[in-house]
Amino acid sequence: MKLPYLLAIVTLAFFLGCNSKTEQDKKTIKEVTKMVKEKPKTEDFRERLKTTTPASEKQLQSILPTTLGSLERTEFTKSRISQNDIASAGAIYTDGTNKKIIVSIVDGASKDGLLAIQTHYMAQTLELNSIKSSGHEKTYEKNGLKILETYVKKDEFYRISYLYDMRFGVTLETHKLPREALDQIIEQLNLNELKNL
Repeated sequence: MKLPYLLAIVTLAFFLGCNSKTEQDKKTIKEVTKMVKEKPKTEDFRERLKTTTPASEKQLQSILPTTLGSLERTEFTKSRISQNDIASAGAIYTDGTNKKIIVSIVDGASKDGLLAIQTHYMAQTLELNSIKSSGHEKTYEKNGLKILETYVKKDEFYRISYLYDMRFGVTLETHKLPREALDQIIEQLNLNELKNL
């Protein structure tokens, strides 16, 4: 436990101890102590990622389904990440028309992994709701995930980013697909197997 948090608990306990020892005081001390202990804690999160062995590209590719909605996986994409110890994988899904889905998964494990999932991690704490005639950028929760969504109206383009299991950065981009398709894609993209990596 970090010193500032310990100091806060001791100070609060002392302050409440100087007053009456009511059940409410004891409850407050207990809740503050619990909050400090359970705080998932950016530092703990970062330390856990630094010491975790990243998944391989093949392991991540195995998670990507052969179809999403009515679109079929046509190819795996190459990683744009230059560091060797950052694992990522992606796929493109099409139906032969201009409809397209691009999925990418990056593993935040390893000493440099947090850099690769920085945008996804930011979505956990951001509160955005910027709506314009040209599109929008907003955050919301769905199925326990905090999602950052960008929409560009003229291109019929959506991008959503989220952090899965506080480790994997997931990005979905859709072209020429309706908004309702996003929710279906998120549902169909079953990422539970990532927890076993």
